[in-house]
Amino acid sequence: MVPKKSIFEKMGLIEPKNKDQDQDVELTDSMIPDPENVPDLMKLMDKEKEKENDKETIAKTTFKESKPSDVPKEKSDKHGDLEKPSDIGDKLDLIIGAYEKNKMLTIDEIYRNSQLESDVKKTIFMTDVYLKAIPENLPLDIKRETVLNIMKVSNIGLDELLNDAYKRIDSLNTVLEETVSTTQDIFSRNDATIRELEKRIEDLREINKNRKKFQEDQNTMIEYEIQKIINLVEFVKPKK
Repeated sequence: MVPKKSIFEKMGLIEPKNKDQDQDVELTDSMIPDPENVPDLMKLMDKEKEKENDKETIAKTTFKESKPSDVPKEKSDKHGDLEKPSDIGDKLDLIIGAYEKNKMLTIDEIYRNSQLESDVKKTIFMTDVYLKAIPENLPLDIKRETVLNIMKVSNIGLDELLNDAYKRIDSLNTVLEETVSTTQDIFSRNDATIRELEKRIEDLREINKNRKKFQEDQNTMIEYEIQKIINLVEFVKPKK
């Protein structure tokens, strides 16, 4: 086994001992270094500690940098990919559509939603404007002829007004049909819910009825047993 070196041997201030040398050799003056040449042992020990601390710091830093928690992870959704904006937009459209179906629309809103002409002069309603300008006491045929003449003079095409009227009637009928269809759907769903609730009510009433019969039978059984025990007690109990 190699003998341990002394601090003086580690620093190279004295020669290391040979295995063959006598262990009891006296320490001579030549073997002792001058005090001026002896380094500050406390400083050397402090430097050794600083080296060890630096090693530990480097090791901790390396471990911290390689921690799995610091590695970027791919975001995933256990229920699937995140919804795309287009999907959210579609859902909003459905919600808005359902709201619009249950909203009372004015005539102006129906026309606006159908993007119909808003200039009165280009609509069928211009006929009403002319009609109101004619005396009411005139015969109907005279009124019609007068209105057509005014339109002709004003360069207002009859076909354009009739086409506008057709578009308005079509848009109004569309809203009417959608409203009727939506109402029927609501009635159907509500009627189905009412039937389910009525069935549930009947089931609950039947459960209460059976429970009441159960309670009565249980009460009768227990009361009979209690009375039986009381009678036996009365029979064996010493009389005063």
